[in-house]
Amino acid sequence: MSAPLLASRAVLGANERLGVGFIGVGGRGRNHLDIVLGMINQGANLQVIGISDTYGPRMRANAEHARAKTYPSYQALLADPAIDVVCIASPDRLHVPQALAAIRAGKDVYCEKPMGHWSQFALSKQFYEETVQRKRVVQIGNQGNSNVAWKKVAELIRQGAIGRPQHVEAGYYRYGDWGERMPIADPNAKPGPDLDWDGFLGDAPKVPFTVDRFFSWRKYLDYAGGPCTDLFPHVLTPFISLLGLKFPSLAVASGGIFKYDTYDREVPDTFNMCLDYPSKLSIVLVCTLANDHPTEPAIRGDEGTITMQGPAFEGGFDSVTFLPRKGEKQVIPGSKPNTTLLHWQNFLECVRTRAKPVSDVEFGLYVQAAMNMAMLAFLNRKVATYDTQKQDIVLG
Repeated sequence: MSAPLLASRAVLGANERLGVGFIGVGGRGRNHLDIVLGMINQGANLQVIGISDTYGPRMRANAEHARAKTYPSYQALLADPAIDVVCIASPDRLHVPQALAAIRAGKDVYCEKPMGHWSQFALSKQFYEETVQRKRVVQIGNQGNSNVAWKKVAELIRQGAIGRPQHVEAGYYRYGDWGERMPIADPNAKPGPDLDWDGFLGDAPKVPFTVDRFFSWRKYLDYAGGPCTDLFPHVLTPFISLLGLKFPSLAVASGGIFKYDTYDREVPDTFNMCLDYPSKLSIVLVCTLANDHPTEPAIRGDEGTITMQGPAFEGGFDSVTFLPRKGEKQVIPGSKPNTTLLHWQNFLECVRTRAKPVSDVEFGLYVQAAMNMAMLAFLNRKVATYDTQKQDIVLG
């Protein structure tokens, strides 16, 4: 699948102020809001116009923080002509529906990862297709693509330093389930004017309200996918980018709830996946939330190996070690910049120039396809393949 370069609407000048709206201002959304406010404080020609969130107290607190307006729904925010770009950091299941509504309203979009829910591959493809058709600028929040440190690794590979890459190994390790068992802002909260339960559910199954589902939504398969879709986009993104990968040909996965089984958690806490690509390359990713002892990511070719030390993925790494089959070992310094800030700067520059961002919607779809294939393989205990003729995921 190849996207043409985004054609230009009237190219915005550096002196034109961009109005920014935020849909979803929980933990990650608040981080994005603070990034943008920091850019404004440093002189960026931006203005935070408004905020929408399904939880009223959170929306009002962040709007007061940003001196911005509030909107009763994300649709009302998108109808405001003063808003040029929208940041979407709502629960996973709402990303694509809200992003589609935004590009249809003529907005450019920064959409948090994962691009969509593990059950929404058809909708994610539609998001890609309409973005190209409508000539919008979309940045998916795989901010690892804004880290220049990975370019050193890509350059070694392009130079043939390790021959033909054939195997990638990486992991994500954490001690604790705090990423899924999110804080309950108000244990007595109930649906009403200050809590939009239907807006939260979106196209998810209609189930009775609970405070856990609303505030700790990452525990539930209806709204999230656990390590596969929450953590592995961080790990996988740089490798897809530097190796120029597109859709996997095959995915398998294993794991389960091996530790945190004392409450109503549905997503796995241990997850392992293997992706095969048409270029005869395998990527193996492993994760446990019961132990935070790390391993070094490695790219193995038929003529050598590249490893990364002190990896933080989006944040970069301390160093890169090149181990050729013949010749001397080399250690190259890495870097750990604020990649979310760099990602925003790249996005906003592209909004003005109409160029393609470093993590555009086409690249986001390649990452999302891999996540969806692995998650569907895991849940169905089957092998997932990608049918290039039908451009769809097939379970066998």
